[in-house]
Parts: sequence; structure tokens; C-alpha cells
Amino acid sequence: MSRRSVLVTGAAGFIGRHVARACLNAGYRVTTVDLTTPPPDLCRDTTVHTGSFDDPAILHAVEAGQFAAVLHLGAISSTVEENRQALEQTNVTGPAALAECCERSGTRFVYASSSSVYGEIAARRPLPETALGSTACSGPLNAYARSKASFDTHMTTRFGVDGGPGWAGLRFTNVFGAGERHKKSMASIIGQLLLATARQEPLTVFADTLEACRDYVPVATVAQTCVLMADPAAPSGIFNLGSGHATSFAELLRWCSEFAQAPLNVRLVPNPHIGRYQYWTCADMSALDASLPTRPRPGPVELRSAAHELYLHFKNTNDRS
Repeated sequence: MSRRSVLVTGAAGFIGRHVARACLNAGYRVTTVDLTTPPPDLCRDTTVHTGSFDDPAILHAVEAGQFAAVLHLGAISSTVEENRQALEQTNVTGPAALAECCERSGTRFVYASSSSVYGEIAARRPLPETALGSTACSGPLNAYARSKASFDTHMTTRFGVDGGPGWAGLRFTNVFGAGERHKKSMASIIGQLLLATARQEPLTVFADTLEACRDYVPVATVAQTCVLMADPAAPSGIFNLGSGHATSFAELLRWCSEFAQAPLNVRLVPNPHIGRYQYWTCADMSALDASLPTRPRPGPVELRSAAHELYLHFKNTNDRS
């Protein structure tokens, strides 16, 4: 096994490309795998495999111990995807095969879960990982969230949290940063609002969500935490990964206006997702704080700063990614 080699799946995607770059910056040799080609800088600096993460060649390389860790970001990430067979294969069965290969070779396995598994939160307070299945939340509201919850259950049941290089599932909250424009309507709402502000376009917001809140987390925080979790000495289990702060849509609009130094053209439209919409999300970060004390911890000031940086990225460059 190469102690400084990692495999990053989904490396052409938004979070995956940031994780791959963070691994390179940390001194790892990186192999990327995705159905599409990663950005040019990753093609230059990594070993690129174009295909599915459950291709036999990839599974064989993992089982042969070619990597110290697998950072699994490949998934169907659309919250409106209704093809349950595709979700089962891509978000549950395929990752389970990859995890089995890691178990047999003693390879650390870190994967992206989602805070969408919590669904509607009964009271406006941060939820710990153990809240799922309790009266504190409704549980998954869509097929995507159900697939993520299903795989979390599989990992906990199949592998437990003791022994070996272990595994970690990270329940990302609302991740934002440069490089997600290809996701279109599935891009983070904060990114969509900042892009529209930079382009001096109308901002579209659901009429019933001005006081709705989200736990936003910069993609750099997520990437750096994934690198820390690649260490075989890192903890095993399911962990929330957010900022631990709830920011309202009204506050986001204030930020946009302040960044633009101008009034905004805001269009309030009916919410077509009533009954399947999370009006308030916030992660209790106590478990990760205790288990990974060196992780980056953005507070409200850092969140606003990261949002301003993204706004300037959209405004001052030709890159609309």
C-alpha cells in the first residue's frame, strides 16, 4: 500500500474537485475517477480514470491495496431525482462494493453523506447525528435523501466503528463555493443568489422562505476536513459536517445587497416543493469537534467572508463556473 496515495471518486464534480486539489496540496498522490473528465489542472496533476467508481479495474486496484484512503464523492446528488433504481445502484449498492474492497485491503474509506437525511426539523435547534429516527426530525423527504440514509445505515450495521483504518460518513450541509455552476438548479442557493447579484440579474426566492434558514459551509472547509479524515488514525462513524450556524434567506439577501452596494431586484415566487422542503437546517457539530479537534471551524464572520469572496469571483473574472 502506498501511504501517500489516495483515490478520489466524483473528482469532476463540485466537491470532488476541491477534495482532490486539497489532497494534492497535502502531499498525496491522487488518482481521480469520474464519468466525465476533471478540470485541466487535475488532469495535469493526477492520474485520471474516466469511468464509474465501481468499474472492475477500480475495485481491483482498491482491493489490491494501491491506496491509503478512498475519498468517495461520486453520487447522484439531485434532490429531485426519482429513478429509485439508479439511486440504489449509484448511492447504495455501488458504494457498498467499494467499501467492501476497502475493508479487505485495510484502506480507509471516507464518503459523502448528506444532512438531507434529517428532513423537516421539529424545533429550530441544531441536530446531532443521533436525531435521525427520533421525533426531532421527519427523516428523508425525497428519494435522494432516502438513498443516503440507507447507505449510512448499511455502513454502521456492516462495519461498526472499531478496528482497522476505519471509515467515516460525512453529512454535508449546504456546501458552497466556486465550481458548481454545472449543477444548474441543484447548485447551492447561496451560490445562485451571489451569481445573480454579480450579473445584476433578478434574484428569485420562494415566497415562503425569507425566514427559512440553512447551515451553509464553504467548500474549502469540507475539502480540508475530508483530507483530515483520510488519516487512518481519524475517527470512524457518521459525522455532521457543516458550519453549525443557521443563516436565513433574508440575511443572504442583505449580504447580496451589501456586496453589490445597490438595491436588489428580488422576485418572490410560489414554492413548488411544499411538503418536501427543509425550512430550517443546522448541524450540531459536537461529535466532529470532539473527534477531530484540528478541523477548520468557520463562524458567522468567516461564512460572510467566504460568500463575499465567491461574489467577487463571479463579478471580477470571466469564470462563471
